[in-house]
Amino acid sequence: MAHKIMLIDCDGVILDWEASFARWIGRQGYKFNPLNDDKYSINARYDIPHKQGSDIVGDFNHSSDFEYLEPWRDAVEYVKKLADEGWRFVVITTAGEHPDTYSLRLNNLENVFGKDVVQSLHILPLHGDKGVELVKYKDSGLYWIEDKPSNADLGFKYGLKPLLMTAPHNLSYSGAVPRVNNWLEIYNIVNS
Repeated sequence: MAHKIMLIDCDGVILDWEASFARWIGRQGYKFNPLNDDKYSINARYDIPHKQGSDIVGDFNHSSDFEYLEPWRDAVEYVKKLADEGWRFVVITTAGEHPDTYSLRLNNLENVFGKDVVQSLHILPLHGDKGVELVKYKDSGLYWIEDKPSNADLGFKYGLKPLLMTAPHNLSYSGAVPRVNNWLEIYNIVNS
């Protein structure tokens, strides 16, 4: 059987990066600023300088904690249902280029969702351009699930069907990408 393909981000879409990062960075002595809960930037969320924030995220993304992120909301149930219905997932994420990051992320995904669910995993540099991978699927009409509005908007640029996973940092988004709150909604959309 030919598989149906869905393009997806990872953190804030199928894995809960923020919860594990919050515990990890707390152990490093940093405090969360609740006034900046709606910000995407770790620098704003923890009141740390830009360059230092990128280094801290890079350190976390090759730590042992990074291999054990919990699933995002209802992702396990519905990603597995979609996989049973023939869907496979191409994961495109900007987790950094440390040599350990790829294997940690792949192990995490396989432990949570199973070995045959992720068709391919593309790990780009921190703050990298997801367009370098999305362009490979130009005008395919594939679904593209993302939580960062600017990356979701890239879906239209490349002729995809983007969906924006709701998170505190994207509540002010008022663009054209349809918003979803969980994987049940995604499941219903792709099966409608």
